[in-house]
Amino acid sequence: MFAVHGDWRILVKNNYVLQWFSGCWNEEAAIQYCREFRAETEHLQGTQWAIFSYFDEWELGVPEMESHLIEHCQQFKNSGCIKDCHVYSPSAWKNMQLENIVPQSEGNYERRVFVEAAEAIAWMKSCGFSIEADEFLNSLPK
Repeated sequence: MFAVHGDWRILVKNNYVLQWFSGCWNEEAAIQYCREFRAETEHLQGTQWAIFSYFDEWELGVPEMESHLIEHCQQFKNSGCIKDCHVYSPSAWKNMQLENIVPQSEGNYERRVFVEAAEAIAWMKSCGFSIEADEFLNSLPK
């Protein structure tokens, strides 16, 4: 097994999860991230909750990581995640890889992509999720 390449932060607050991703991911990063996410969100199972993800610092990942993340997405949808937003500057490459991994909408689950965090926060609020991200964003590596 290789060393993990790629970084992430996960913070669970109330009924939502804040996430930040950076670097170029290998398969080992995807496996470790999925484990951490499941452990951090286990208490949300059976409730309706949301995910708010920052991808500006993320630099894509190897194809071997995709199957792990596809399974991961199915698990969080099955456990009650109903809203999911990705925030990143326009990038055809990111859009292509993320669209391949995470479905747009399915049943009660809906995902949207935003360029500005403020727009994503407004959308989440309209869906009943009051996202507070400033403290999280300020704690990220510079």
